[in-house]
Parts: sequence; C-alpha cells; structure tokens
Amino acid sequence: MREPVRSMTGYGRASTSGRGDEDSWKDAGGAGLAAWVVEVRSVNHRTLDLKIRGPEPDAFCEMEVTRLVRASMERGAITVTLSRETASVGESALDPDRIRGLHASLEAIRHGLGLTTPVDLATVAAFLGLEMEQEGPSRTGPRGEALWAILAPAVEKAMVGLAETREREGRALKADLTSRLSRLSVIVSGIEAELESAPDRFTRRLHEKLAALRGLPGFEPGRVAQEVAVLADRLDVSEEIVRLRTHLAHLVALLDSGGPVGRKLDFVLQEIGREINTLGSKAQDASVAGLVIEAKSELEKIREQAQNIE
Repeated sequence: MREPVRSMTGYGRASTSGRGDEDSWKDAGGAGLAAWVVEVRSVNHRTLDLKIRGPEPDAFCEMEVTRLVRASMERGAITVTLSRETASVGESALDPDRIRGLHASLEAIRHGLGLTTPVDLATVAAFLGLEMEQEGPSRTGPRGEALWAILAPAVEKAMVGLAETREREGRALKADLTSRLSRLSVIVSGIEAELESAPDRFTRRLHEKLAALRGLPGFEPGRVAQEVAVLADRLDVSEEIVRLRTHLAHLVALLDSGGPVGRKLDFVLQEIGREINTLGSKAQDASVAGLVIEAKSELEKIREQAQNIE
C-alpha cells in the first residue's frame, strides 16, 4: 500500500493507569496508582532529532521509545514526554492505617520527650511528606522491562496519534504543492512561448538599428547574418525547457509516490531553480524577465511548503 505524504508537524497523546500488579504501582504514600501520560510532539528539522523527557531516567524505556520512533519517522524534531500522575483508589488517595501508625509513633515520641502539646494532623502530614521524599522516586513503581510493559501501549497509541496528524497535514501540503506546481508549469509555458519569438524580435531590432549603416563603407551583410545566427543560438533555451519540465514532472511523481520524500523534493527544487536562473540570464527580453521573476516567486513558495514535508 502506498504511503501518504506526511508533514513533520504533529501531536499525539495517550495515557495508561498501570493495570496489573497494583501493589507495584502504589505511590510513596501507599495509597494511589501511578498513572502515566505520554505526549509526542514533532516540528520541522532537517534530520531526526529525538528528545525523551520523564520524571526519572530509565535506559530500557528510552531505548524502546527510540526504537519505536526511528521505525516510523525519518525527519523532524520529536519530543516524547513521559509524565507520571497519581490516580486515587476508591474515595480517597490517603492510607488511614499508615496515618494512624505515624500519629501513634509521633505521640509515643512526644510522651517520651515530656512534651505537652498533642501531635496534630499538620505535623503528621509534614512527617508523611518527609517519608515520601526519603523513599525517593525510584521506589514508586517498576523499572526497566516491567515499566515498559505498562508504558508501551500508551507510547504506541501516542505515536499513532502523531502519525495521523502528520498525515492529515501532509494531505493539505500535497494539495497546495500540486496546485503551485501547476501554476509554475503554466508560467514555464509562457516563458517558452515568449522565447520562441524572441530571435525574430531581436533580428528585427538589429536590422532597424543597422538600417542607417547600410551602404556605408565596411558594412558587411554576411557578417550581420552571422551575428544574427549566433544571437539566435544564444537565445535557444529548448534544452533548459526540457530539463525544467522533466524536473516538474519528477516533483509530481514524488508527491504521488508518498512516504518520506522531503529530501528528494529539496534536491529537485534546487535543480529547478538553476534552470530558471539560466532562462533568466539567456532571455534578454522584458516580457520574459517578468515571467522569470514570477516563476522564481512561485518556486520560493513551493520551497517553503516543501520544508514541512518529511
């Protein structure tokens, strides 16, 4: 099946709630399930530039994310963000037993120190937060392959969302580029028509300028005819027109072929620019010069749009 043309700009998002071993997903307070949100963003870039961001580094998961991205994307600056949230279990994310145990421990310490002020909930909450901080993020859930087994579906779903947005924008880009290529082809036809009559116009002007010199000593009609022939050869742009039309047809074929064609488009557009510049330098005619400028303007718009294609 033919791949669609894709833009390098897109976004995908998915989440997972850590189904399976709930005990391994409890947070540091022991009350909630860790939920992960995966966001994938991509913007234009000449090559594939991947950044992975998360609350803590995990070499195995980063390796798997990199594998998935490289298997489906060839160009673009892609950022994969893994963020962890806490989903409550039941009506509350607090663990009453743990709070009672901590309060009892603090009360025992208070009595042992001979303090008269009872331990309140604010003090319990402060110590509970300190415990969570000391336990550290590395003990809040699985790591390595176990973590990837839970993250993988969300990452894959986010990548599908990213691909869909890139393909949707790619279709719009293809339609715009096809329209502009048709416009550029019409301009090239206009340049070709103008240049077909250019030798006759130059010959006529030359004869008008030389009319006053006819009959004067040293005037050689044969030499004039020779110069006219040389001028006509210099104005012949048939090869440039053929190459230009070949390049335009190649661009249309690349867009129809789909897939990652951005680099090829860049190369062909450079060749088209060279041929248009050659036409401009050869055509010493105001009407042709105007069309050449118009062609360069349209080509620049095509270049700008092609920069967005993977």
